[in-house]
Amino acid sequence: MEIAWEEMMNYTILGYEARDFCSCEQHLLEEILAIRNTPQVAQWMYSTHITHKGHFEFVKHLKQDPTQRYWVILHENCILGVGSLTRMRYKHAYLGIYTNPHATHIAHKGQKILHIIEHIAFKEFGLHTLFLEVMSTNKRALNFYQKAGFTHNGILQDFVLHDDVFCDVCIMSKTPKQHLAIKPTHMTHTPLIVAELSANHCGSLEIARQSLHAIAKSGAHAIKLQTYTPDCLTLDAKNQYFKIQKGLWKDTYLYELYKTAQTPWEWHEELFTLGRDLGLLVFSSPFSKQGVDFLESLDCPMYKIASFEVLDLELIEYVARLKKPMILSSGIADEQELQEAITLCKKHGVRDITLLLCTSAYPAPLDSIHLASMRAFGQRYGVKFGLSDHTLGTLCASMAATLGASMIEKHFILDKKLQSPDSAFSLDAKEFSELVQDIARVREIMGDENFNISQKQGREFARSIWVARDIAMGEELTTQNIKVLRPNGGLHPRNYKNLLGRKASRDLKFGEPLTKKDFI
Repeated sequence: MEIAWEEMMNYTILGYEARDFCSCEQHLLEEILAIRNTPQVAQWMYSTHITHKGHFEFVKHLKQDPTQRYWVILHENCILGVGSLTRMRYKHAYLGIYTNPHATHIAHKGQKILHIIEHIAFKEFGLHTLFLEVMSTNKRALNFYQKAGFTHNGILQDFVLHDDVFCDVCIMSKTPKQHLAIKPTHMTHTPLIVAELSANHCGSLEIARQSLHAIAKSGAHAIKLQTYTPDCLTLDAKNQYFKIQKGLWKDTYLYELYKTAQTPWEWHEELFTLGRDLGLLVFSSPFSKQGVDFLESLDCPMYKIASFEVLDLELIEYVARLKKPMILSSGIADEQELQEAITLCKKHGVRDITLLLCTSAYPAPLDSIHLASMRAFGQRYGVKFGLSDHTLGTLCASMAATLGASMIEKHFILDKKLQSPDSAFSLDAKEFSELVQDIARVREIMGDENFNISQKQGREFARSIWVARDIAMGEELTTQNIKVLRPNGGLHPRNYKNLLGRKASRDLKFGEPLTKKDFI
């Protein structure tokens, strides 16, 4: 998100002035520095002391940096404190505030500053989410932000060296309800079933609309788009280097293939809105930084890195800095390349990573999948695992569910009669519904791995020990007068050998279950 400095400077909100650091006089900046360096404020900062030179160089730098803004909050020329928005990208930013400990005559300074900065962020800048970092030892601040509606997202262990001690830092965030794009129930499905639209809109927005309705009706949980233009993927060259030599798209030039298959960017907003209205999780695969920027303007909740882009570490880093859930397809990448990509995601704070087993063949032969290797992904790379399935039919996807896949992605086409570059290996509406039903049945069959075997049903017909003929009191128990037979009711068969030779404690009748009281 880049905002020109001349467009937004100072604000007056509820009688309080939020004055941009870059428009402050020197004496006011010096007052701000003095407040910043007071022990009450400095003790909770990453840098405990700011020099005079460093402070003014920082303010000078702000004029060239569109990703961060600082305001001093004033009331009748008295400084309440400072609020900031930093690391601004698209619809998100990091919030920071500190109060003036000398302004003791003004109550609730922190609440007022927070309210003003939130107003600027959400109303003036149109941001959707605010993040913040608080030292885990700053219990007062943690409680303050929690009461203000911020939720706890996690802890960065030993994140900052403070007074010669490494300290943990808590990450918190706040998103107003109108900007929540993901319904929590979407993320509880295991596996998450994703319908890949790809080129199966066949160049028609109406077909795309109908496809989303059919996907929602099928029971799928999510719809994935692809966000690219041919120019960000290849050159418009007509020579052998750019001609596909074999397979489904043989003799097609790459540029022409991508031109036919692309989803026009002007469709995206409508499709995102429609999908959400239908209860679907809507996300996309970007193929360029421009694509990421565009998708962020639509509040894309998570991103998939396509098979051939897993080697594009610059793109992966660009997406990872958003700290949103990421999905990577294994595709053509080897183990080292996958490790590099996943390490980069984790380095930039991505906590929700799913690696999809994927064979980059269209369609993919069954013997090329090696589905048994999918489970090893989780152990090898420390991530969730799933399947991006390009095989024909539903067998492979259904089997992936039995192996614990957290996500299953399959191409969807509204009708097999439609012709598109991806139609040959896509499921139509009826087949996709059957896949969803099959996976639901698989989950039911798999059951709970913690199932208690003692809770098994049908034990009323298990064998137990029965009186096989009348036995007089004092008569010895033998293989002729007691037997292990169905149904359940008597003593467990494990006791049978130990009972032989014991004597009946009472008269026993044929067909009675033998109990603990029946022998001595």
